[in-house]
Amino acid sequence: MSDGRPSRLADRALEVLAVVLLGIATVGMAWCALQSQLWSGEGERLGALAATEHPEANRLFGLATQTISYDANTVTGYAQAVRDGDEKLKQFFRTSLMRKGFLSYLDQWEAQVKAGQSPQNLLEDRTYLAPVMQPYRTAQSQAEADSRAGDQARYVGDQYTLATVLLAVSLFFAGVTSSFRSPTLRTALLVTRGVILLVSFPRLAELPIAAATWSIFDMS
Repeated sequence: MSDGRPSRLADRALEVLAVVLLGIATVGMAWCALQSQLWSGEGERLGALAATEHPEANRLFGLATQTISYDANTVTGYAQAVRDGDEKLKQFFRTSLMRKGFLSYLDQWEAQVKAGQSPQNLLEDRTYLAPVMQPYRTAQSQAEADSRAGDQARYVGDQYTLATVLLAVSLFFAGVTSSFRSPTLRTALLVTRGVILLVSFPRLAELPIAAATWSIFDMS
């Protein structure tokens, strides 16, 4: 007669395996919950930052258009003085009305006129437009980059939340495993938990880790 030792060993092995899977799922779930919170917080931070940067970019765009309008008006007045041969008015424009940053463009414009060439329109001259529009373009690019980064951070947070749910399902199976005495059923539940873990952890390995994680574990 069998003393039931193989059966007891099988039960013991199932119990040990259940505890190991339970520990893995518990640690994984805690990690996912932490990462989900950190990435969601990062997404909110970047979203708020982008929300403040977009108005600033709009302000800089308005400032750039005002600068272009001002330069266009002053160069028109300067052209009138050149046509009339009014040297005194020309000097007044140069010393009192022209922006310092515009003087080099004005010299180029005047040289083109003396050479009998037609000066390029301000709105078509990239050499002129680049420095005037650069602050706006830089601010706009930064706002768009932060907005995209915020969306990406929220996406990563959602992926960690999904992994948390999968691991919670695994913990559910861990809770009901001990309620059954049938080795076959218990084995089936353990296999199901193992499959869930095998699906979850490769996905977790592909997800980035929030930079704020290391500050949490920094004991120095």
